[in-house]
Amino acid sequence: MAKRRVTLEDVARRAGVSKVTVSNILNNRPTAVPISEATRQRVLAVVQELGYYPNAVARALARQRTDTIAIVLQFPAIFQGWSGFTNELMHGVADKAIELGYDILMHTRQQPDARAEALALMDGRVDGALLLRDYDDPLSGMLAERNFPHVLFFTRSPRNDVSWVDCDNLAGARLAVEHLIRLGHRRIAHLAGPMSACSGRDRLQGYRQTMEAYGLEVHPEWVLPAPFGGADLTPFAQLLQSPQRPTAVFAWSDEVAVRVLNLAKELGLTVPDDLAVVGFDSTQICEHTDPPLTSVRQPIYQMAADALEILVDLITEKRTQPITRVYAPGLDIRGSCGASQAGERYV
Repeated sequence: MAKRRVTLEDVARRAGVSKVTVSNILNNRPTAVPISEATRQRVLAVVQELGYYPNAVARALARQRTDTIAIVLQFPAIFQGWSGFTNELMHGVADKAIELGYDILMHTRQQPDARAEALALMDGRVDGALLLRDYDDPLSGMLAERNFPHVLFFTRSPRNDVSWVDCDNLAGARLAVEHLIRLGHRRIAHLAGPMSACSGRDRLQGYRQTMEAYGLEVHPEWVLPAPFGGADLTPFAQLLQSPQRPTAVFAWSDEVAVRVLNLAKELGLTVPDDLAVVGFDSTQICEHTDPPLTSVRQPIYQMAADALEILVDLITEKRTQPITRVYAPGLDIRGSCGASQAGERYV
């Protein structure tokens, strides 16, 4: 037979005090009548003697708070890959969670539909959620209709009752393409992200707008899908072997850009002499590629930390109205474009 769990009442009875007194001592809670040091030490001795530990579930029910936040990505498998982007994101969230006294739950169990996902998030285990979902994903709307605290990060919402933080991806794409044009490139390809994601869609739009603004033709065959790091780049490899191949490429993410560096080497092309490459995110991997990767910088760490702080304000009702923030990108110039001013930053 399993041993019965020691309760707060057991401690109070053995120490000869009330349950409230035990609770006040364990939580270091101030009281109208100060608790004597002798009583405090007696209660703590009984706690150690009986092996009592608080029931977190019961405490959460009493407080109506768990001090736990869920992180929900579009595809839970992203946690397994642990890219430079994911690493920076989790670093920012974790540091801010530690600062504010919150635990993090990585939501990895996929539900059959958005309704089931919403119900799973609202089952009492977490106080709120950070969501990185597709632009038209219905989960955020369902949570908003039920007044469940959540913040979208690295994406946006069409609703005016949802908080979100995102980078100005249009401006970031413009920085990348303008840099390549300044270096003399006219045949610039784009490896595009998923069109269901704000980032992929906006970076493609920024590429198109910048090319057109400079009077450069956007060849349809030079815009190829590469929605994740492991995407099939065979069509791009074929393009690089064509007579009128592009001399530069703007990849929607660092992961894809690193694949391009490796692909170019396999094809006997030299970066940046034969092909200039620009990525997006400017994560730590950019300093360790050969050559180092020029990349658009978005403040991933700060955006993730700010998103969590906004969420905590919503949970604690310090903030009652939704908030949206757009962060300015920059460009970290390294060796993959052949720029003489490698190491310079555009902001």
